[in-house]
Amino acid sequence: MKKRRFSTRWLRLAGVPEDVLVSRVELASNRVRRFPKWHALMYPCLLACVNNFGPLFLMNKWRAAHALSDDDFLKFCSCFREHSSSFVRLLAIFVFYPLSQVLENESSENQAYSHPLQSVCNTTPEWNDKEVADYIIIGTGAGGAPVAAELARKGKSVLIIEKGGLVQIESPGKVLEKNYVSQGFVSTLNGSTLMVFAGQTVGGTTSVNSGTSLNPLPECLSEWDECWGTHFSDGLLQPFLERVKEDIHICVPGEDVLSESSRLFREGMSRIGRHDTYILPRNIQQCKGSGRCAFGCPKGAKQSTDLAYLPQAIQHGAKLFHQTEALRIKDGKKNVEVLVDHCGVQRTFKAKKLIIAAGALFTPSLLRKNKLGSNFSRAGYHLQIHPATKVFAHFPNHYVGFAGIPQGMGYRMPAPSRVTLEGIHTPKSLTAPIISVGGKRFNEWMSRIESLASFGLMVRDRATGRVIYISGQPYLQYHLHPDDATDIASGLRVIAEAFFAAGAERVLMPYGGVSPIEMKAPDELNRIPQIHSRHIMLSGFHPLGTAGIGRVVDDTLKLFGSENIYICDASVLPSSPGVNPQVTVMALSLRLADHLIMNF
Repeated sequence: MKKRRFSTRWLRLAGVPEDVLVSRVELASNRVRRFPKWHALMYPCLLACVNNFGPLFLMNKWRAAHALSDDDFLKFCSCFREHSSSFVRLLAIFVFYPLSQVLENESSENQAYSHPLQSVCNTTPEWNDKEVADYIIIGTGAGGAPVAAELARKGKSVLIIEKGGLVQIESPGKVLEKNYVSQGFVSTLNGSTLMVFAGQTVGGTTSVNSGTSLNPLPECLSEWDECWGTHFSDGLLQPFLERVKEDIHICVPGEDVLSESSRLFREGMSRIGRHDTYILPRNIQQCKGSGRCAFGCPKGAKQSTDLAYLPQAIQHGAKLFHQTEALRIKDGKKNVEVLVDHCGVQRTFKAKKLIIAAGALFTPSLLRKNKLGSNFSRAGYHLQIHPATKVFAHFPNHYVGFAGIPQGMGYRMPAPSRVTLEGIHTPKSLTAPIISVGGKRFNEWMSRIESLASFGLMVRDRATGRVIYISGQPYLQYHLHPDDATDIASGLRVIAEAFFAAGAERVLMPYGGVSPIEMKAPDELNRIPQIHSRHIMLSGFHPLGTAGIGRVVDDTLKLFGSENIYICDASVLPSSPGVNPQVTVMALSLRLADHLIMNF
């Protein structure tokens, strides 16, 4: 227990009862042990440095943090979490993360349906490795699953390789740990607080996303045509977008499954004269509003690709090898060979054609490592994401809770036009890491968690970055564009104004290194200084563009310099489609299937 004095002190002052304190400290320690390798090695060293030297550097006090008085310890946590340096704030998020995860003893909802792939994933498909399949597809997300289903339906022999496993209905923290790339620790290397999230599971990110299903913006398609030589703005994609809508059951959900945060936001927006809010279309059947879209739907209502496409692919003869990692790829004149690790056993699969759909974070690694195509050295560049963040608001004597569709309401800003307000609320255990204050104020906000509303935004970013790899894990080189920071600040102010108009007692902005960030009245928003990228606590979603059309692949998605390899995931998008990209990627996947069926 002596080595865990900092953790014990933090949890005690955060309100964890004494009778469960020891067990919660142990849970936090066990969580650290399950971190990705380098994070697990780094954490104890960092925690020791923070405990022993943090008070000296942040408060000019030569005492270990755990030995400070209660008031000074809380002040230290506040100084650490709210520091002017974004790098220091990132360290604070990392140090407090396993502790904040065990603040709430969050249970998981029971799975109320039988997953159609459960029996498939319990067995290893029969396949003679000497045979040559028609197609190998790496990845089961929005790019890989639709083309797999269509090719199998046309009688093609298809082998599907998926690194992840099937999402099990567990607590949100467990799902984040097991089914997200690097457990959600995909970060930038420039010291910003930007963290990028993507799924690594059967169904890819579609199994753990918000479910929002929108067609690409016409202006984005026109930009692709002009800059990259595509022909999408003239309706070429429309038949495939219509097929996706039918396949994944895109509809506008009813009022009864909206979250309370969405209702409060809409009410506030109406009161400030912004009446154009709308319910976001989504891929659902019989949604019950469980509020867990990004952590596995316990009802099987969200029609992710593991429900909408993969069962049909397998029904028509496709072989799914889950928990299988592609290690090496050899592109021959007639065939492609893929060396895989399947549950610790290496095998070599052969096929006439290969479709890589490993996502914008991992497809570049396969291209560069295996020197595939003529432009492999360009893979990994031109990374774009949708930077996102959110505002919290306290509604006293009003139960907000966590039920309802987390991302149910939207609003497209007329200006700045690159910003879209899309509501998102998070489960209890994952709310604490994104509260932008520390110490006493953190405890106060967490004590109000049942009456906290939240609403977020995303921006169609102007910046581009790069994916690099350390020990096989992706990290990003990415700097938020200054104009994007300005646009984000404008959107956040609108959300805050809406919450105040709806009756919020106070709002909390996702800023650090500036003051004030907690306001009790709308006029206090005028006191916020100019916001720069270093001030904003960001998440990143929908990574794309790292093997873009016109740069790494042609407009049929064939890899430049190869006759046998195609790429089909968000990495091929030339730039942002202006919306959550899953529908766009699915449409491209169906279009690729039609191209392959007609030509081979």
